[in-house]
Amino acid sequence: MKIKKTLQSAACVLVIFHIGACSSYFTKHEVGYTGIIDSDDLYIQYVGRFDFSNPKKVIYDWPGVYICAKFEGTSCSIRLNDHKNEYAIIIDHRAPRLLKTDSLTIYQVASSLADSIPHTITIQKRTETFVGRGEFEGFILDRGKELVPPDKRPDRRIEFIGNSITCGYGVEGESPDSHFSVETENSCMSYAAITARALNADYFLISYSGRGVVRNYGDVNTTSPDPMPSLYDRTCFYDSTQKWNFARWIPQAVVINLGTNDFSTQPYPDKKVFQDAYALLIYRVRSLYTGVTMFCLCGPMIGEPCSGYIKEVVEQQQKKSGDNDIFFIEIKESVLTDADWGCDHHPNVHGMSKMADIIVPVIRLRMNW
Repeated sequence: MKIKKTLQSAACVLVIFHIGACSSYFTKHEVGYTGIIDSDDLYIQYVGRFDFSNPKKVIYDWPGVYICAKFEGTSCSIRLNDHKNEYAIIIDHRAPRLLKTDSLTIYQVASSLADSIPHTITIQKRTETFVGRGEFEGFILDRGKELVPPDKRPDRRIEFIGNSITCGYGVEGESPDSHFSVETENSCMSYAAITARALNADYFLISYSGRGVVRNYGDVNTTSPDPMPSLYDRTCFYDSTQKWNFARWIPQAVVINLGTNDFSTQPYPDKKVFQDAYALLIYRVRSLYTGVTMFCLCGPMIGEPCSGYIKEVVEQQQKKSGDNDIFFIEIKESVLTDADWGCDHHPNVHGMSKMADIIVPVIRLRMNW
């Protein structure tokens, strides 16, 4: 056993225990005795896009996905096949703890808990898709202990479609001059996560750094072959054949924050091409989620002409739909001060909080939340 000490954005020092055993060591006959819980246990809650093709090895790669459960006993370990990603571990609603994965497959994340009451655990992926995929195989509890019925999930659900800002890229960076590393990313502290928590809502983050509506960051052409809308149907980014079943989880609100990468470098996409693609994405979302309310964001890393283009699309949709089910929200760069920027001029935790302060009242008002 070895102990790693790391830091979380909340400035708390934490310890994660790594057990150098392999999950394949345990046999089916030992399951009830050893407290092994497989990933297909009915009491495990999955929030986000997960591939359940093999229910004993649940696969995922989108940022911010989270796994929740309630367990008996004094300790809890997770069985995880992942060598790159970082996770926030929350036990009994306490401050998040940072889990950095390595070559091991079992990580002890809780110990010395009270045995008199059940405990809750949330495992959330902090890092985004390009860092790598993960495979969750379940838990290991004290001998003879089990999962118990979990707390009810919130009735409110929000889906966020975005880019690096939604991923929490560089949110824990020290300054805009610092550069991205896995350690500086934290999707749990993006404006999207902060917004959802403030509204007591479950949330999906369908986001990928550098992607645009029609043009990805730095493309030498005015359009790219694989912008964000082309990825929207995927269960996992790295498997283009596995399509997400949109009936599994239906949000009442969808937030789109795309366009920054389309216009952050030259050459800009044509206005009509951009607006037609943006309107098509809106149509796609509406076709999947009957009665959904949509919020189209722009900023704070980009302004004109992107903001004006998106606002025009929203106004056209409002006239076309004849009701108030879509709204435009602009977050100007001037809202953030010099102290609000993290890696590569992306919003840091404080900047993300300022963004959420603008977004939350709008969603609360329009959704009557």
